[in-house]
Amino acid sequence: MNEATGLLVSNHNLVYNALSFATATLGISFVFFLVSRSRVSVTYRSAVTMSAMICGVAAYHYWRMFTNFAGGSWNEGYRYADWLLTVPLLVAELVVVSGASKEIAKKVTPRLVIAALLMIATGYPGEVADHGSSARYTWFIISFLFMLYVLYELFAGSIGKTLKSQSGEIGKKLNNLRYVLVATWVVYPIFYLLGDETSFIAKIFNLSAEQSGTVIQVGYSISDIVAKAGYGLIILGIATARSDAEGYRAA
Repeated sequence: MNEATGLLVSNHNLVYNALSFATATLGISFVFFLVSRSRVSVTYRSAVTMSAMICGVAAYHYWRMFTNFAGGSWNEGYRYADWLLTVPLLVAELVVVSGASKEIAKKVTPRLVIAALLMIATGYPGEVADHGSSARYTWFIISFLFMLYVLYELFAGSIGKTLKSQSGEIGKKLNNLRYVLVATWVVYPIFYLLGDETSFIAKIFNLSAEQSGTVIQVGYSISDIVAKAGYGLIILGIATARSDAEGYRAA
């Protein structure tokens, strides 16, 4: 058992390596997106800039989580501070490359950003509440409802209709982008529940408190890499395709 964290050596190493890998991946992605801005036209450059910002902010917070964990302490606030800054940017950059008109973008973006902020802000009290408590699941449900609203806008709302109207290669990339967003976002509530050894999902897998803590940290780390670096690569692909279609040629 690791004396600093109180975890079995195998579980300690899993969390340690996951945090280290996420820090490195997001840091490299920040640099990559930053130097890739010139590959797209000015119209879509803000989306690639947001991808760089998302990865940069996440890399910083992962570095703080990694160094804290290596020192034997843990602060879940770093993860939620990261999400509070990056999740609104994830939905905003999707609107930029969606092809939505300026009128629709100005109308929908603030709603999506506010809903994303509230989703994270209401999730944190549940995350730090006692396992098995009513408060934990009450905040979980509230946060989940805000997530459902964002997904509704992206699939059935005005942005969803705009995305469905796109055809060809760009249309395929936009659909892939939505599905990546959904797949990664749906995973977060699952790991949230797996992280509570008293939840029905954790009981199905017969997870101990230590195993639940390991699963949630490793799961969140993997999901963040896909939801930020992977998502950003698709955003860059869409922005590049749109720029090429509009006649932009990088220097």
